Amino acid sequence: MKDDNEWRTAADAQYALGIKYRNISTGDQQANLKLAITCFQKALSLYSLQSSPIEWARTQQQLGIAYRNSTAGPERQQHLNKALAALQSSLEVFTSEEHPLDWAQVQYELALTYLYLPSGNRRPALFKALSCLQACLEVYTFEAFPEQWASIQYNLGNVYCLLPSDDRYSTLRKAILCYEASLRVYTCESTPQEWAMAQFSLANVYAFLPGGERQTNLERSIIHYQAALQVNTFDRHPELWANTMQSMGNAYRNMPGDESEASLHHAVDCYQAALSVYSKEDTPLDWASVYNNLGITYNLMSSGNEQIRLEQAVTCFRMALRVYTRDTYPAEWAKTNNMLGLTYLDMPEGNRQEQLRQAILSFEAVLEVYTFVQHPLAWANVHYNLGHVYMLIEPVDEEEWQSHIQKAITSFESALQVYNRKDTPYEWAKTQSNLGNAYKDCLLDNCHPYLQQAVECYRAALLVYARENMQDEWATTQGNLGQAYWTLARTERQDYLERAIACFEEALQIQTRETTPLEWAQNKHTLGLAYADLARGDQQHNIQRALACYEAALAAYQSLHMPAQVSLVQHDIEQARHSLSRGLA
Repeated sequence: MKDDNEWRTAADAQYALGIKYRNISTGDQQANLKLAITCFQKALSLYSLQSSPIEWARTQQQLGIAYRNSTAGPERQQHLNKALAALQSSLEVFTSEEHPLDWAQVQYELALTYLYLPSGNRRPALFKALSCLQACLEVYTFEAFPEQWASIQYNLGNVYCLLPSDDRYSTLRKAILCYEASLRVYTCESTPQEWAMAQFSLANVYAFLPGGERQTNLERSIIHYQAALQVNTFDRHPELWANTMQSMGNAYRNMPGDESEASLHHAVDCYQAALSVYSKEDTPLDWASVYNNLGITYNLMSSGNEQIRLEQAVTCFRMALRVYTRDTYPAEWAKTNNMLGLTYLDMPEGNRQEQLRQAILSFEAVLEVYTFVQHPLAWANVHYNLGHVYMLIEPVDEEEWQSHIQKAITSFESALQVYNRKDTPYEWAKTQSNLGNAYKDCLLDNCHPYLQQAVECYRAALLVYARENMQDEWATTQGNLGQAYWTLARTERQDYLERAIACFEEALQIQTRETTPLEWAQNKHTLGLAYADLARGDQQHNIQRALACYEAALAAYQSLHMPAQVSLVQHDIEQARHSLSRGLA
């Protein structure tokens, strides 16, 4: 008996010491947990399933919890597996029939451990967590154990949020019901932290809820974030406050509707507030994330000075890239560089050529991460934007111009490896149209094949661009097709001129001098040139039509203050009048 008392006393002491180490909230938490694990293992070397089953099972349970919480570093997966093994061992004793409360508690701990499992194929683990939590509710009822019931409901909400599903809306609605159920118990007065946590989680679900009324969901999200801030204040919980401010900023940023601009200003306020807590030194990822979101928000705003806003966006993205590097955070680095490139591309003022060069550098950086195989759509989008920049940047000479055109063609053709008429019709048509522009602008001696390819690209785009619902794109493409036909007609058959004339006239049924003055003037001018060159039909009538087009284009160019174009058209008018007078004579 004395020996029995001695080993039991020693085992109990190790168990108690393990609990003490596990519950220490100061100092090195991982070191304390390691000591707790050692104590529980020593206790288990004394307790046995046969002689002291309850103590053995309870120690297995506590060992599992300690392993689960000791998940920092490279041994994370190994410790979680040991946690699962220890908890499952305790169920050899704690059965639902003989020890329902202990059984339910172990089921709860198992669920939390499954939730801790690292990302990857989490689906099986999440379903196991779901099953464990639902099992708990057989014992922990709202009436008998309200606090435990609320905790289970809260974690059920977490599982539903993470659970992959074909019907994401229904799954998230279940999460909402669970979080709302937990708030039947949690109150701001009695359980403020749990209440705030549930409010924050509800806000997150509404922020990402697909379908339904987007604006209403985001408004609900903001209400719940504001509720959480009643507890998570700047003074009491600065990091939770900053996290909530950032999340609320995201909700404001995504707000649609008439008040979206005001919402964007609210988003800026939220992000700037979060930056009063986050720092590059102490919370680098949060700090970088806020700067990235702030840059995106400046990009989306439409009020105020656009150049200043976009310069602010550039500054924000540059700040984020001080943390996001190619080696450490490649995905974030690529996304931020992509936004940086788009921002440079959109700048309305400043050194335009330098901005475009910076855009090229940013997009090329993105392509170090995005690949055709792993990120096909994003890869195609970047190639499209890169091609667009090469079409805009001014060359120093004809050789560089041809180099830019070839790079643009390569980029657009790369994008078309992903874009197709069925799945991405608008992107496909837009890329075909721009590829046509690149082919049309080739200045090689033998430009005929490129012009033919331009024609094919424009005709492809017109398979998507319909006059009925995409008038502007349709008209622009008709005009570009007319330009290509007109250029072909200068070295090839006359029937190209008739096709060019038909395209210009189609375009000019949509384009007006008031809405698209430059395109209208260009198409009027080239239509005049086509009529002037047309050998078929009444020559005098063709010249008169050409003259009318020239005069219309001249008036437009004069109002646009484009002296070079004015001079060119005036020359064509003189030629037309001379031809008319010679014909009359």
